[in-house]
Amino acid sequence: MSCEEAQAYESELLDSDDKVWRAMLSAGKALARGILEEYQFSRYEATELNTLGLIGKGHNGGDALLAIADLDRLGRVNSVVLALADARSALRPNTLKALEILEDNLGSEKLQIVDCQALLEQSDETGIRKVLTESAYDICIDGLLGMQFKPPMRSPAKEMVAAVNESKGIRFRVAVDMPSGLGDETDKVVFRADVTFATGIFKKPIAGVAGSFSTGSIRYLDIGLFDKYRDSPTRVITDSSLDGLRSRRPANVEKRTYGHLFIVAGSRKMPGALIMSVKSALLSGVGLVTVCVPESLAAHLAPMAPEAMWLPWPETRSGGLASRGLDLFDQIQAKASAILLGPGMGDDVDTVSLLIELLKRWSGSTVIDADALQTRVMYWIQGPCIVTPHLGEFKRIAQLGANIRDIDAQVKDYAKSNSVVVALKSSVTRISDGNHVFLNTTGNSMLARGGSGDLLAGMTAALLAQSPQDPLGIACKAVHWHGRAADVLAVRKGQVAVETTELLGCYSDALTPPRFSDE
Repeated sequence: MSCEEAQAYESELLDSDDKVWRAMLSAGKALARGILEEYQFSRYEATELNTLGLIGKGHNGGDALLAIADLDRLGRVNSVVLALADARSALRPNTLKALEILEDNLGSEKLQIVDCQALLEQSDETGIRKVLTESAYDICIDGLLGMQFKPPMRSPAKEMVAAVNESKGIRFRVAVDMPSGLGDETDKVVFRADVTFATGIFKKPIAGVAGSFSTGSIRYLDIGLFDKYRDSPTRVITDSSLDGLRSRRPANVEKRTYGHLFIVAGSRKMPGALIMSVKSALLSGVGLVTVCVPESLAAHLAPMAPEAMWLPWPETRSGGLASRGLDLFDQIQAKASAILLGPGMGDDVDTVSLLIELLKRWSGSTVIDADALQTRVMYWIQGPCIVTPHLGEFKRIAQLGANIRDIDAQVKDYAKSNSVVVALKSSVTRISDGNHVFLNTTGNSMLARGGSGDLLAGMTAALLAQSPQDPLGIACKAVHWHGRAADVLAVRKGQVAVETTELLGCYSDALTPPRFSDE
C-alpha cells in the first residue's frame, strides 16, 4: 500500500496501545533475527557488535530499540550508541518503554545516549558528525522516521542521516520498515541502507524507482499482523508459499504422480546452461525428466545427470536443435505434463523455426526462458505459460524503450495482453498474471552470476510439471524458493567465493521454515 493507505489500515488493525506494543515486540524480535542473518552475508563474525541506533520519537524508533535489546539478549552486542533526534520527553509512550527496557538490559557501561537536538543547538552539526562518524560501528539501525514522513526532513534528523551516509566507518546499515526520507513523497536526503526490513504492511515506495538506490536488499518480515486476508492488486510473497513443498508426500504414489517434464534446450556452444536447468529440475520434486538435446551432446551430458532420460535430437550445423526433429516431438508430447524451452539453446535460425512449429502443436504448460524469449516465438503460445525474462529481455519482448517509469503496470499489461505469467527477474522480482503483481524479496546479489537464471528455469518448469494448471502460483513459489536458496548459501559462504551451482545444495535447507527462537 501507499504510506497513506498503510497508515489508515494499521490504525484499524492496531486500535489499542496493547496491540501496538505486541506488534512492536514481534517486530523487534524479527528484526534482530533478520539482522543477524543478513550480517552473515559478509564474512565478519556477528558477535560483540558495536551498534549505532538512530532513534526517532515514533514506533520505528521503538522497533529499533527492541531489536537492539533482543540482539543483546542473544549475547551479540558489545556496545550501543543511541542518537536521539528528539528529547527523551518527546518520545511516544511505547518508544519510551522500549528505551527503558534497553537501559535496564545494557546498563551505563555498554550504553551511551546522545541528544542530537541539544548537540545541534550547541555546535551546529559538528557535534553530531563527531558522534556518528568518528567511531566505527558494525551495525547502524535507522529508526528515525516512518510512513508518516512528509518532506522536507527537519533538523537534526537531516544532519544525522547525512552524517551516517557519508561515514566510512559503518559496516552494515539497516532501515526499519523504510529508509528515513523515503515516503509517498521523497526527500533529497534519504538514509542509504544495505537492507530494509519491511514490517507489517509493505509500503509501495520501497519497491519503486525512488527507493531503488536507498533501500538496499528488501526483506519482508511477516510478524503475524493480519488475521484475515485483504485483497490488493499488489502483494508480497511470504514464506508460507513454500508450505506445500514441506509436507510429507503420500505413500501410494508412483513417479508419474509428480509430472513428466520435457526440456527442449541446449546447444554445442552452451551445454552448461542446459545441464544446470536439468539438475535444478531434478532437485525440484518432479517425477520424470526427459531432455531433448542435440545428438552430439547426449552421451557426454547423460552421466552428469543420470536420473534424467536423454533423447538425442537432430542438430543444425552450428550444434543447435534442428527443426527436422519435430517428428520426435509428435511422438513424445502426449507424455509431457510441461515443457521447458530456452536454456543454452542459442539463436540458430532453424532452432527458432523449431520452437515456433513446436508451440503450434503444443497446448500444454510451458516455461520459456533465455534464447527462446523472442516475440516471434511467443506469438504461438497456446496453453498455460510462464516467461522468465530479466529486464533487458523484458524490454525486448515487450518492445519498450530505455526508460520504464511504472514497471508494475508494464509487467501487468504484458502478461494480460499475451495471456502469460511474467516473472521479471530483479532484486525485487515481479510476478504477474495480468490481474495482480506479486513481489518477491528473497535472494541477494549472489544471484547476479551466469547460470542463476538457468537454475530458476529448471526449478520453475519442474514445479509446473507437477501443477500444470497453476502457472501463477508456481511462478511465485519457484522465485521465492530460488531466492531463499541463495540466502541460505550467502549465510553459509558469503557472496564472493561461491559458484552458481552451489545453490543446488541449498534447495533442501531453503525449505526449512525460518526460526525465531532464542537459538
